[in-house]
Amino acid sequence: MNRIRYLVCGAILATVVAPLSIAAAQTGKQDYETYCADCHGADGKGNGPANQAIAMSTTPPDITLLAARHGGKFPFDEVVDIVDGRKAIPSHARLEMPFFAVKLQNPGEGFNPASDAAVKKRIDAIVTYVESLQTK
Repeated sequence: MNRIRYLVCGAILATVVAPLSIAAAQTGKQDYETYCADCHGADGKGNGPANQAIAMSTTPPDITLLAARHGGKFPFDEVVDIVDGRKAIPSHARLEMPFFAVKLQNPGEGFNPASDAAVKKRIDAIVTYVESLQTK
């Protein structure tokens, strides 16, 4: 009887969690398309339309090669820190890339634990989407 209960609970949990992760992935993709694709390109290769429209001092990197540049392992936490922007990263020049921890805040809400958690969730979703762009 307990085994059946575990199977039923597992099925219910999978039914609830799977759509949430799909929704997070869609949000990550949508946020990427809204905030990142102009510079990094829809395909992540660093060829977005902003590169031709304005004179950028640095060309955005091909972010489809992040895992390849890190021995085949996608550097999730490092990419989160870069996208967030609040942590100083010596190897990453932030000349033109926005600080998304600030950009994604709801206007007028300011920094508080709830809004910060929501922003971190969106940044994680963006980075999860970037991870899906990695070349195999």
